[in-house]
Amino acid sequence: MACSRLIGLAAVSLALAACGGSDTGSSPAEGAGGGGGAGAADGTGGHGGTGEGGGSGGGPAATAPGAPVLSFVMPMLGVLHVEWVPQPECDQIEAERKDPTHDYAVAFTVAGSKKAYMDSEATEDMEYTYRLRCKVGEVYSGYSNEMSGNPTDEESEP
Repeated sequence: MACSRLIGLAAVSLALAACGGSDTGSSPAEGAGGGGGAGAADGTGGHGGTGEGGGSGGGPAATAPGAPVLSFVMPMLGVLHVEWVPQPECDQIEAERKDPTHDYAVAFTVAGSKKAYMDSEATEDMEYTYRLRCKVGEVYSGYSNEMSGNPTDEESEP
């Protein structure tokens, strides 16, 4: 343990010597430049402390989570019941819906632990198609498989 601390201190001393020593060029009253902050998980750098320190770059950007898997879309009580298998790391599930006259747009967002949703906006006699994605922080998964249903079809088992 003591040996590893000595090696660490020696490495710091060598780094300071290679960079021109530890003199910051400021008087004690001015204070030394602030050190850079730690990088964020999204790959952005941290902010400097007091004085003029720049932030160091963060690590690699967060890995995208896995996409949920749609299980079925079926008519139920005049609307569409959408069910899926979520990914355990999801903070939120974002669902997009399209119909014959509209492109995909966000239809609903629910907690990542949810497994189903009754889409009360899908009531017209037409086919609605859904796709989902998982959101963790500000990172999205790719899209799920697509599934379609018509809320006016006779109710049936999935």
